[in-house]
Amino acid sequence: MEEVVQRIAEYTAARGHEVHVITYNRLRTGGKGALPREEWINGVHVIRLKPNLTWSHGTYSRELPEVLRKLKPDLVHVHVWRHPHVIQVARLRREMGFKAILHGHAPFHKLNQVGPITWTYYKLVDTTLRSILKNYDTYIALTKHEAETIRRMGLEEDKIMVIPNGINQDQCILSNEREDMVLYLGRISKVKNIELLVKAAKYIKHAQLVIAGPDEGLINTILQYAGKHNIEVKYLGAVSEEKKHELYLKAKAYALPSIYEPFGITLLEAGIHATPSVITGNGGQVYAAPPGKASLWAEPKPEKYAEAIIQLLTDQELHRRLSQGALQHAEQHLWSKILPRYEEIYG
Repeated sequence: MEEVVQRIAEYTAARGHEVHVITYNRLRTGGKGALPREEWINGVHVIRLKPNLTWSHGTYSRELPEVLRKLKPDLVHVHVWRHPHVIQVARLRREMGFKAILHGHAPFHKLNQVGPITWTYYKLVDTTLRSILKNYDTYIALTKHEAETIRRMGLEEDKIMVIPNGINQDQCILSNEREDMVLYLGRISKVKNIELLVKAAKYIKHAQLVIAGPDEGLINTILQYAGKHNIEVKYLGAVSEEKKHELYLKAKAYALPSIYEPFGITLLEAGIHATPSVITGNGGQVYAAPPGKASLWAEPKPEKYAEAIIQLLTDQELHRRLSQGALQHAEQHLWSKILPRYEEIYG
């Protein structure tokens, strides 16, 4: 989400628009007030509000109305459904008369991904506050799946626009020489369902599973399970952008075992390197790597997921076809093609 905001803000600023980004003076590590109150970054005026209340990724600041009244914007582009600023901006829109866009980012994860407390909070907001959606002029959905979810929540279809996330054009030299390697790259989190991939690896012979990404308290359990069952797993930790490119180019298959993804940007990143994927579940991942074109879809069962990976590793013609399809699909999502759509909406 942060990259989407940055891309849109810097693009529209470069196109001659006056752009302000209002965010919170809060770090992912939990620190508050550690950044400048205001600064200019690449032509964008950034304002960081004092958080009055924080929980998980949620933040509330009493300063937001005051700042918006001072700026007197023509249009406000709000990001992520269910956060307090969604309600604050909806109320201010009626008072101030600006146009408003809500960019939901599809936070519709499953119960077994987020746990009963968070899931109950999600359902409570979606049930009791859904009328707020109608206070926005346009809702931007990442995929048709999100658009349909929002339509079922009562928003008129003509107010919903689908704009997927984008990726950079990659300058890596593609090669058909791949290692027998299955790659997962992303957060080591319960939400990502890594356990399914590791359990599937029990049935995959002569291929190494490589996992890369920041750990959220699960990796020791995963590695202990792998050791107990003689599964060859290599964990690299968080890796640089350069290392990401190297891994995507080496891997014969990219695996994303999430039951639900808002979008699944790593699938497009794999695709731009002509690396096909194996996915499961339903959500943005089905859009980011369409089954039969850029990926194989498998049931979320270790044996079934393993079968799909083995098929991709061993069937050379299938691998060639999906590699080509993944690259072609990813090339339709370059930022250079996505960003002009935002300026059209703003206009």
